[in-house]
Amino acid sequence: MPHGLRTWDASGNLIIDVSTRLTRIIGTQAITPVDGSLSNADFALGTPFWYFTNVPVGKATPVVSFSGTTLTWTWPASTTQFPRDNMTLVYGVY
Repeated sequence: MPHGLRTWDASGNLIIDVSTRLTRIIGTQAITPVDGSLSNADFALGTPFWYFTNVPVGKATPVVSFSGTTLTWTWPASTTQFPRDNMTLVYGVY
């Protein structure tokens, strides 16, 4: 019986098949000290995800949310004493 794409690891465990959700990184955004947003039609192609890179220990990060094809980041008022720049937001869908 055909199954389509299937991939196993060295121990013979099935790790990917056609029902596996794989991620797709759409882009990156340098985060500035102010609130911001970006729109991308590709957010409609799956479930959006995000993560930050270059975040030093103890550094605050903004709150990220999605609405349709728009990603928004908002700095909580309580983070004014922390540095708010030099980090990168990576976003995509799975």
